[in-house]
Amino acid sequence: MYHLGAECTVLDYSSKQIESEILVAEREGYSIKALEGDMTKILPFENESFDIVFHPGSNCYVEDVQHIFNEAYRVLKKGGIFLAALGNEINYIVDSEEKEIVWKMPFNPLKDEAAKAFMMDEDCGMQFSHDMTEQMVGQLKAGFTLVDIYEDTNGFGRLHELNIKTYIATKAIKLRNRIN
Repeated sequence: MYHLGAECTVLDYSSKQIESEILVAEREGYSIKALEGDMTKILPFENESFDIVFHPGSNCYVEDVQHIFNEAYRVLKKGGIFLAALGNEINYIVDSEEKEIVWKMPFNPLKDEAAKAFMMDEDCGMQFSHDMTEQMVGQLKAGFTLVDIYEDTNGFGRLHELNIKTYIATKAIKLRNRIN
């Protein structure tokens, strides 16, 4: 998007990811504003300050996702586009080889000691499952109008080989300002 003249802002919890974003921007010859921050808090942006918000599949690191949708709605201008990548619960029900169903839903390591131990062993951060109702209706509750949906697989592994869709991308638009 920077090639089209966009001003790009990146927000990430990880200082290492921020460093990586800056290195890539320098290598590719574009500038970005990179901020270290927590998406579970009020975002450090004014109301209606962005035309597009891209939310990669990071909901899995947050227990309660409604705040993220509310904040994306707040910082988008009227007519702004919200693009979100969302994992579904299928990734969380199976074992590491994707052969057996081993976890009950919702997958929440803060409420299940076995799930917490598994996350610690995997060294992949604390992750939480979110069903599609929570994620798609969450966007609607925030005020968005969903205009498109795309499903895809993990891109590798047994679930991919069986063409089981484990991710959904949504495109939503802020058509009006929210009435509280």
